Amino acid sequence: MPDTNQAQKYPLLASFWFWASAVTALRILVLVFSDANLGPDEAQYWFWSRDLAFGYFSKPPVIAWAIATTTAIFGNSEWAVRLSAPLFHFGAGAFLYLTTRMHFDQRTAFWAGLGWLTLPGVILSSFVITTDAPLLFFWSGGLYFLFRIIERDRPGLSDYGGLGVMIGLGFLSKYAMLYFISAAFIAAVFSPKVRKAFVKPGILISAIVALGLAATNILWNAANDFQTVSHTAANANWDASLFQLGKLVSFFTEQFAVAGLVPFAILLWATISWRRAVANDWKMTTLLIFALTPLLIVGMQAFISRAHANWAAAAYPSTIILVTVWLFRQRAAPFVQASVGLHALFLLIFSTVMTNLTFIDRAGLSPTTQEIRGWREQGKEIAAMAGGYDAIVIDDRALMGEMLYYEKNSTVEIVAIDPNNNVDNHYEAFKAFDPERHHRVLFVTTRNDDAHVNYRFRKIAALGPQTVALGGGVRRTYHLFDISEYYGPRKK
Repeated sequence: MPDTNQAQKYPLLASFWFWASAVTALRILVLVFSDANLGPDEAQYWFWSRDLAFGYFSKPPVIAWAIATTTAIFGNSEWAVRLSAPLFHFGAGAFLYLTTRMHFDQRTAFWAGLGWLTLPGVILSSFVITTDAPLLFFWSGGLYFLFRIIERDRPGLSDYGGLGVMIGLGFLSKYAMLYFISAAFIAAVFSPKVRKAFVKPGILISAIVALGLAATNILWNAANDFQTVSHTAANANWDASLFQLGKLVSFFTEQFAVAGLVPFAILLWATISWRRAVANDWKMTTLLIFALTPLLIVGMQAFISRAHANWAAAAYPSTIILVTVWLFRQRAAPFVQASVGLHALFLLIFSTVMTNLTFIDRAGLSPTTQEIRGWREQGKEIAAMAGGYDAIVIDDRALMGEMLYYEKNSTVEIVAIDPNNNVDNHYEAFKAFDPERHHRVLFVTTRNDDAHVNYRFRKIAALGPQTVALGGGVRRTYHLFDISEYYGPRKK
C-alpha cells in the first residue's frame, strides 16, 4: 500500500478494489486477444457445460455450471469459456482481503489481497478454466466465514449459512475441499478458541447446508456407478511403484513456482519455527494449519505415487495472509512489496506471451504450449475428410474434446471408442461409438497402426497421417483409417 501522503493525494492507489479490478480487467483483455486454443481439459469441461448435471465422469459439476453461465451470456469463444477463471480469482482475492482487514489491518489486507492476485500459480490459473479457480474461491470464502464465526461472540445466521454454502459448493468444485474440513478439525485440536466455535449450535446449520449441497453430487455418483469417485481413486495411481522420495522432493520444489519464492520460503520458516513464530496466536496458528494440511496430504500422495504441483493449491489462500502478516510484524514490508512487484512483472510478461505465442517459439519453448495450439486447424482438416461416413470415431480423449468444440457444427457425428474395452473417460461413457448406428466410420487414432480396432472390424483401410504444425518445429500427428463391418462385443 502506498504511504499515507500518497494515499491521501491518490486515493485510488491505496484501494485494493482498484488494483484488483485492474488486474482482472487485464486478464480478461488477454483472454479476448489471446490466440491460444482451448486445452483438452478445457474442451472437455465445455462439452460438459452443454448438458448440465450434478456430476461428470471425472469431476464435480461447478466447472461446467460456470462455463454454461459465461457462454450463455457471451457465446462459445475461447475467452468466454475461460471467463469465470479470472472472476473466481478476483472473488478469492476479495475474500482474503476482507478476512485480513477484519482480523489485522487495512495495510496488511491491501498487500495480502494483491499478493493473492499476483501469485504465480494464480496468474497461470487465471488464463485457463480448471477446477482450481472455483475451489480456491470457495475455499477463501470458507476461511472468511469461519474466521467470522470464531471471532464473534454471537455469529449470525448468514455466517453459519455462508460457511455451509462455501464448503458445499467447494466440494462441488473439487473434492480437495475435504482438506478444508480436515484443517478445521485439526485447528480445533490446537486452539481452544477454534474449538469453542465448533460447539456453538449454529455450526449445525453450516453442516446441514454443506451436506445438502454435497449430497447432490453423491447421489449423482450413486446413480452412475460412482464414476467420479472411481476416477479420482485411479488418478491417485496407488497401483504403480510406490514410495518415491524423488517425487516428494520434486513436488515440494515445484511449490516455489506455484506460490513464489518469498511466500513459500516464509511458510516453511513458520512451520519450522512454529512455537516461536505463531504458537501463541490462534489466528496465525489456524492459518498455518490451513496451509499445511493440503501440502502434507498431497505431499504424502506424491511420496506414495505421484502428485501434480497444483493439487496442493488450496494451501495458498491462508499462506498469503500468514506470510503477509508475519512479514509486516517483523518490519519486513520490503520483502512483501518486492515479492508482489516481481510477480506483477511475471504477470505482464505472461500476458504479453499469451497474446502472441510466437514469443514462446523464439524462446525455444514450443513444446510447453502444444496442448493449446493447432486444434482448430487439426479439427477442420479431419472433419473435411469425413464426408460419406456415419461418424468420426476417436480413441484419444484430447482430440475428442477438441473436435467436439472446434467442430461443434459438424454434420457428421463425433464419437469415442475405447481402445482397451474399458471405459476410461466421459466420452467413452456418454458419447460412445454405437455399432447399431455407425456402420462405416472414419477412425482417428494416436497410433500409426490399427491395433485399437483390428479385432473389432473386418474392413480396415489406412488413409494416412494427418499432421498440423504447432510452431517452433513441433508437430502433432494423428492417423486415419476407413473402417466398417463391426463384429466386436455389443452393448448390453
